[in-house]
Amino acid sequence: MSDFISYLFAIFVVTPLQAELTDRLQGMPSAELIQAGRACISAEGPRLLQMAHENWGWAAANALGVSAGLVDPVTLLSTQNGHCGLVRNALMNEAGEDA
Repeated sequence: MSDFISYLFAIFVVTPLQAELTDRLQGMPSAELIQAGRACISAEGPRLLQMAHENWGWAAANALGVSAGLVDPVTLLSTQNGHCGLVRNALMNEAGEDA
């Protein structure tokens, strides 16, 4: 069952997260930021899948939240990972400027 939950989480969260990061970072002027985005998702994808595998409730809540647009998938990125921190800060600042 947990493999099924992890599979659904990958479909509904990790894959869209990767696509959204790619789309949102394309508009950024920094090649360094784009590289950080690639490194971040390479590290975070497996971590997020492991979390989904270990905690079905967390996985279901976040999958539904991301799918419904209630949860910004960028907030699922680890603040412990330097690449993800750089990407997360840039995207959160961008979102704050758009508001």
